[in-house]
Amino acid sequence: MITSGQVTVGTASAVQVGISSPSPIYLTVHNNDNTKVLYLGGTAVSTTTGLRLLKEETLQFKLNPSEALYAVSASGDHVVSWLAQTT
Repeated sequence: MITSGQVTVGTASAVQVGISSPSPIYLTVHNNDNTKVLYLGGTAVSTTTGLRLLKEETLQFKLNPSEALYAVSASGDHVVSWLAQTT
């Protein structure tokens, strides 16, 4: 099953990107912004600890059951697109 969506990320706290699932999922994350960097990681992700997703860059992840990916930005109103495929 394939699902997709968008989420707005800000500076205050990490926001979940995509879905959590009881089965493995393949998650594609796209930074929609053409100037801002996005930071990815776990629930405690920050702009100093996260994996940088540069402007208009896309990354793919395989998440195990009950894992989730979170994002934070150095500026507010940062839109991120995602596509998830469950197995």
